[in-house]
Amino acid sequence: MDDDVRPYQIRLSTGFWRKVDEWRRVQPDIPTRAEAIRRLVEIGLTTEKNKSKQ
Repeated sequence: MDDDVRPYQIRLSTGFWRKVDEWRRVQPDIPTRAEAIRRLVEIGLTTEKNKSKQ
């Protein structure tokens, strides 16, 4: 992760948070919501990068 960490504020629907909370509850360490969002974005970026290689 980049050392230049900055806060970023976003608005998300209740339904979106519900999905994030469901995902984080099945993780072995139950990450915070912020950490869950970071992980999910990283997963999405990695998946997209791998898709473009095919």
